Amino acid sequence: MLAMQYSVRLPQEFDETQIRKHVAIRSPLFNGFPGLRHKFYLYDSEEKVYAPFYIWENAQYAQEFLLDNLFNGVSQKFGRPRVRSWQVVAFDYGNLKEDPGYMRSAIDKVSARQSVGTQMDREKARHDKLLNAAGLYAHMVLLDPDRWEVGHFSLWGSRTQASPVNADCIDEYTVLKSYRHLEGAA
Repeated sequence: MLAMQYSVRLPQEFDETQIRKHVAIRSPLFNGFPGLRHKFYLYDSEEKVYAPFYIWENAQYAQEFLLDNLFNGVSQKFGRPRVRSWQVVAFDYGNLKEDPGYMRSAIDKVSARQSVGTQMDREKARHDKLLNAAGLYAHMVLLDPDRWEVGHFSLWGSRTQASPVNADCIDEYTVLKSYRHLEGAA
């Protein structure tokens, strides 16, 4: 699996009502999109950043999306954003059954002093312990082998339910809407 995210800083005149309207118009276009397992429509109201997050079955499907008119529509409306991608090391659902309302990402450097495999085993063990946390919808451990960074992306019912994190780079978002492929889990 492959995780992917891009961020768009919205113009000052663009308010939360407008981004919610944008999401309502665009979200049905993703129903049945080949290879898409999850899409979370994320918004940081403090920074005015729209940052959709995707889980793809593989890199080929992600590439097809980037070459498709759906992504071209984003580029035409907001400009062409940089797109980050990560290998999915671990992805599991928590106990929360309803759609999440909050997402937190935490990204750190992978240490050069230990093997990557040993570090990812440790990250997977931390991941497994977190899965029983109340209010957790899903958690994933992601690896960017270009920047040698590890990411912990967690979706929660609300911000107050989210477990604390310590990382170099932490981002927090409201989940405006989520799309989940209905045939099987990611």
